[in-house]
Amino acid sequence: MKKLFVVLAAILFAVCYSFAGDDAVRNTKEGDKSLNFTVGGLGTFDVQGAGPSVSMPVPIPAGISCSYFLSSNSAVRCGLQMQYGSQTSPYQGIGSGQDGSSYQLAIGVSADYLTYIESSGRVRPYFGGGMLISFSANDTKYSASTGSVQEELQNQSPAGISIGARGILGAEVFILHDVSISAEYQLNIISYLSNSDEKDTYGSQTSTIKGGTSFTLLGFGTLGATAHIYF
Repeated sequence: MKKLFVVLAAILFAVCYSFAGDDAVRNTKEGDKSLNFTVGGLGTFDVQGAGPSVSMPVPIPAGISCSYFLSSNSAVRCGLQMQYGSQTSPYQGIGSGQDGSSYQLAIGVSADYLTYIESSGRVRPYFGGGMLISFSANDTKYSASTGSVQEELQNQSPAGISIGARGILGAEVFILHDVSISAEYQLNIISYLSNSDEKDTYGSQTSTIKGGTSFTLLGFGTLGATAHIYF
């Protein structure tokens, strides 16, 4: 899924660049604002890989943010991202039974500072850094025969609250004077994860594994694609 996303983002970026005219060049100034719609990007802090042990496709996170330009080549950006996925696992035993199910949820809020490299063309590279706070949770119910008890697992690690800092490197291309798209790579510089308690419930019995904490330094990065509308 990640490879397909990267390929599609690169194709879209190239097509938009080839069809954009010279009048698409925009010189931003202090006070300019943009509304941004993003696909990808939440995986930086381990929430994208979190999920139930029942096999299911990992959804690509999406989000919305707003940028405010402090000068012609610097901006602050605040955003909200969300990821949700669910799946049903049909009962495959003898006779009738209850299907299994699973879901995963991740929500993140971020604040970034971006510096743009001056360019006379339609493409404008940028770099920066920021903070992200995210919450993730998941739940799995296993299939069982009729009359049997379904086992339920909640908050399999990693799940909980994560706080961290990230580095940002990207490039933006204008396809219209007030519309652009960008591709952005985010690198986890440092993050702190407070895991939720993991619960295993079977009928009236519940066992709990206390969630611990962990630090990640210079972790993996993630790629995102964003559409910008300036106003």
